[in-house]
Amino acid sequence: MAIRYDQKKKDEVVAFILDYNKANGRGGQTVAAKKYGISPITIGAWLKKAGVKKAGGRGKAKAAATPKGPGRGRGRGRRAAAVSGATSDVLSRMMEVSKQIEALQAEYASLKARL
Repeated sequence: MAIRYDQKKKDEVVAFILDYNKANGRGGQTVAAKKYGISPITIGAWLKKAGVKKAGGRGKAKAAATPKGPGRGRGRGRRAAAVSGATSDVLSRMMEVSKQIEALQAEYASLKARL
């Protein structure tokens, strides 16, 4: 039987992976799979849907690659880390907004019940 995860849990796992990878360079998907008890394949689909790109070669997840141009090539890690950090910040903010929406919906339901 398939387990259904709500968007809040998906966002939490993706944010965890991005933060872990930002701090450690890689390995967030494996650690998240063990920590949350979720298949790495499922988590990979969530990462893909969240727009987290995979690195070339062996399929390590990382942020979107910097386009090559004059003087570009090696040393793209700082830019990729900045993009990853920005993605993590956006996901964190989305989670905060989601919590605010839930609180407002509960307040609305309470006020509606009083009518």
